[in-house]
Amino acid sequence: MKTYLEIRQQLYENIIDETLFISRASEGAVSAEWVMEQPIFVRKKYVKIFDEEIKARDRALKSKKR
Repeated sequence: MKTYLEIRQQLYENIIDETLFISRASEGAVSAEWVMEQPIFVRKKYVKIFDEEIKARDRALKSKKR
C-alpha cells in the first residue's frame, strides 16, 4: 500500500518523464518549459504522437534489417 506522499511523488515523476520525453523526441523543437506551461491534455497528446512515431520508426528499421 502506497502512502499519499508516494503516490503524489510518482505523479510528479510521470509529469517530468513525459515532459522530457516530448522535448527529446521533438529534438528540441518543443522545449520542456513550454510543455510544462501547457494543460495536461496537450502533454498527453504529444506523448501519444511521439510514441507512435517512435514505434513506426522502430518497425521501419526492423523491416530494413530483414
